[in-house]
Amino acid sequence: MTDLDGTLLTPDSTVSPTSVKIINELIGQGLRFSVATARSPYTALPILSELDLRLPMAFINGVFIYDPVSGRELARNLVPRETAAAAIDVLLSRGLRPLVFTIAADGHHRIHYLGEQNPSEQHFTAVRLARGDQRFRLVTGFEQALTEEILTVIAIDTPVRIEPALAELPEDVYAHLGPDRDVPGYAWLELCHPLANKGDAVRFIREHVSATRLVCFGDNANDLPMFAIADSSYAVANATEAALAAATGTVGPNDADGVARHLRAAWADLA
Repeated sequence: MTDLDGTLLTPDSTVSPTSVKIINELIGQGLRFSVATARSPYTALPILSELDLRLPMAFINGVFIYDPVSGRELARNLVPRETAAAAIDVLLSRGLRPLVFTIAADGHHRIHYLGEQNPSEQHFTAVRLARGDQRFRLVTGFEQALTEEILTVIAIDTPVRIEPALAELPEDVYAHLGPDRDVPGYAWLELCHPLANKGDAVRFIREHVSATRLVCFGDNANDLPMFAIADSSYAVANATEAALAAATGTVGPNDADGVARHLRAAWADLA
């Protein structure tokens, strides 16, 4: 199981031709390979289109468990409406600007947001809008969002502004706070269903496919829950200090096909 951004993906958010070639060859030889990402299926699936993925994948840290072979969702872990409303109230009371990710009644994914004020928020929206992302809905309140299926609620700001809100959040929410790798000094607070974390998501996939050994690759704090249940865990060389400290080993950086090259060498050792 591998993370995507900062791990398998290059800095320009693609799977390199080298990684595609290596991983597809290994899958053809029997490697059981999949991904667990904070990305939504909306943005992740197009990026992964050239990989011959056959095992269930975890999106939004486990909000969705998706089977690419059947095209079915095996699990959908949504935030209860009351929990989301309480969390939004906490964030607003602390001067934070929630972004609420939903699925509308027509099946379209939406991001309800209040606009951008800090560099990290601006980077988040600008990058996605430049790529033609159609999900964004600029709003003055979240009444409509709370009538839709709620995937996650996030806040993007400095840690010193976010951290006071943590103790006030509803108990029935999984809260993950991690650094923004693209805009130093800022952080993302992601609020999800309690089962929407990479530990529970990867455990679900492992049991679903009856795997007897689990190897994970990652680069950031949200990868630590799957590192904790893995038989072996590897941080890419460009990973955060927390990921490097938690991993059982290190592989090359994401801009040098570190995950794919490690898999190729490890597979050769097994042969």
